[in-house]
Amino acid sequence: MGTEKTHYQVLGVSVGASADEIRRAYRERMRAVHPDINVNSTNESQRMTELSIAWKTLSSPQLRRAYDASLFVSNSSFVGTNFRDGEPVVSYTPARFPWRGMIIATVIAAVLVLISHALTSPSTPRPIDQLLSSGSCVNIDSSLSAVEISCTEPHDAVVEQLIALDRSCPLEMGQFKDRQGMGVVCVLPARPIPGAQLPGIPG
Repeated sequence: MGTEKTHYQVLGVSVGASADEIRRAYRERMRAVHPDINVNSTNESQRMTELSIAWKTLSSPQLRRAYDASLFVSNSSFVGTNFRDGEPVVSYTPARFPWRGMIIATVIAAVLVLISHALTSPSTPRPIDQLLSSGSCVNIDSSLSAVEISCTEPHDAVVEQLIALDRSCPLEMGQFKDRQGMGVVCVLPARPIPGAQLPGIPG
């Protein structure tokens, strides 16, 4: 059975990587899967989606803490099982107080608290570095390219996803160029944009 890659493995960084290391890795890998470079690749859209999800999670301190805790729980679930000749052999011990179960239950509860906190509390604003991902706020310039700005300022649209240049956005979303040429930006409009026709809002 295949093993799903972690967000750290998708970006090619260690679990202890700094925010700058994660940002550099995301930028390098997004450029590596760009259609102009990967002309023979057929799965660049899937890789771009994986990279965007990994970046969105690991670039947010709250989401990263919750994700790290979930990895700990996942790794702990296999403790106490031995393998011999490909067959699982469960080790039986005399009945005793279920400390392991209590610890795992406590960790799971902590993960739920962290996730709840990350979803309900105001998140720390990410730096405006033009690395667009889902949730980024953008203005549309005269060349119909998406330019990232702070979500605390008036903005034209919010990014829903970043896709390959040969793909099209869903009909209910606006489609614009990524200013750094990393793909096509699919957005939901926040206000009318001069010179652009967005679904649901007259240009």
